[in-house]
Amino acid sequence: MHLDERKRKVMRAIVEAYVLNAQPVGSRTIARDYDLGVSPATIRNEMSDLEGMGYLEQPYTSAGRVPSDLGYRFYVDQLVLVSSPAREQLDQIRRLLERRVSAVEAVLQTAGRILAEVTDCLAVVAAPYPEESTLNAVEIIPLRPGRAMFLVITEEGFVHNQILDLPSEAGVETLRHVSQVLTRFLQGHRLEDMMEGLVWRDLRSELNYCRRLLDVAVEALADRDKSQADFHLEGAVNIMKQPEFQDVRRAQKVLTALGQHSVMRDMFRPFPAEGVFALIGRENVYEDIWDCSVISAVYHIDGRPSGRLGVLGPRRMNYGKIMGVVEAITEAVSDVLSRL
Repeated sequence: MHLDERKRKVMRAIVEAYVLNAQPVGSRTIARDYDLGVSPATIRNEMSDLEGMGYLEQPYTSAGRVPSDLGYRFYVDQLVLVSSPAREQLDQIRRLLERRVSAVEAVLQTAGRILAEVTDCLAVVAAPYPEESTLNAVEIIPLRPGRAMFLVITEEGFVHNQILDLPSEAGVETLRHVSQVLTRFLQGHRLEDMMEGLVWRDLRSELNYCRRLLDVAVEALADRDKSQADFHLEGAVNIMKQPEFQDVRRAQKVLTALGQHSVMRDMFRPFPAEGVFALIGRENVYEDIWDCSVISAVYHIDGRPSGRLGVLGPRRMNYGKIMGVVEAITEAVSDVLSRL
């Protein structure tokens, strides 16, 4: 829906005032604090029009207005001024990430901590999804008779593990040989691309003498393909700082939802692969987080979309600042991980 220039200015002023003060915004506040060149009565008429169009809501009678989900969406898509962190802050962020360059997981955890501190929101970092990772090696390590650790190592540097129950005939040499064959067949391929290919027929041909063990390993790979990504959360206490969540029950609903992998997967699955992405209020499919917005972006390793990082906070967030921070940290993470 098209808004004329005056309505756009009023809309921007209301969002910015509400973000700043967490109180419904009246026409007199806009007239006093924002130089729009029109009277409070004119602003009041514009606010009434914006409410009728669905961009504003009135929490209760005689109150000022607050942005609706549609209003926030219009603001993010049409009005927001994204502000990147200062050069000094960007340099400091890169130095902090590069200190942890010995391990991918450490880089991502550090990125989460920086995001939480800079945005004062809850930060989420999603490791690459299993089906989107490229395999580098498979190891089956004996633990005790009948049990082994099954390790899948990706080219992105992540290690996924699970415990296997082994057939009785699986000795140490057999486990070593199966690990080598699986690595040779799967290295450099995405598991998603391999599951329905002829590779499994060739594997069974080469490892025919230990079919039971191979079936166990293949089942473990298939289970990993269907598993959830690993999520690292930082700054959960930041949710409690926000005026919207002073009611502990509202905060608990949000934090409980974030404890469910299905919720996290839907919010932080890497789509779209480029740019900063916003999910606002009821755009989230889960009712328990309708009071929140998510700002996130995909980090890349060697040019490949790998995982997503971002923040969750109240709908009343400083979108311009947070979008700039998320974009800058995502670029820094992509650069550091690609060099790693």
